[in-house]
Amino acid sequence: MKSESIILVGMAGVGKSTIGLSLSKALGFNFLDLDDYILRKDGRTVQRVIDDEGEEALLRLEKQRMYEIDLTHKVVAPGGSIIYHSDLMEYLRKRSTIIYLDDSFENIEGRLTNVRTRGIVGLGNKTLRQIYNERRSLYSKYADITPKCQNKSQYQLSKEILKHYLDLKNSPI
Repeated sequence: MKSESIILVGMAGVGKSTIGLSLSKALGFNFLDLDDYILRKDGRTVQRVIDDEGEEALLRLEKQRMYEIDLTHKVVAPGGSIIYHSDLMEYLRKRSTIIYLDDSFENIEGRLTNVRTRGIVGLGNKTLRQIYNERRSLYSKYADITPKCQNKSQYQLSKEILKHYLDLKNSPI
């Protein structure tokens, strides 16, 4: 059964943390940024985990930390690579509303001034555009709600998501 929780998925730079904070305030939920949670629990940034142990180690750590989170009344902003764990995504899909923040590559690229220090899985052997193209279908596959982020303010986007979330939550199915 789905708890009252939201998981925001999408590329780095799409605004998961910003929108997540806004939604959590509007709903009276707690907010959790997975990268910050990993830093608190493990004492390292996600980029440091990649630098020290490699991308596979970060993927395992993200997965472990997501499974240990109590999702009740929570908005969670995980890293964009969370989408590579199909078992975790199915687990989250059954317990949460998954919202894919869909934005254009150009907007995301324009916001990411720190690409090499963001802890983006895949940048070792792919371009940011290749990663974006690879992940889009995965994000869509698991999403309950997919708002288009282009040309919307944080307020407009939060309001749209909140409406869709409440409609979905209150539907008889």
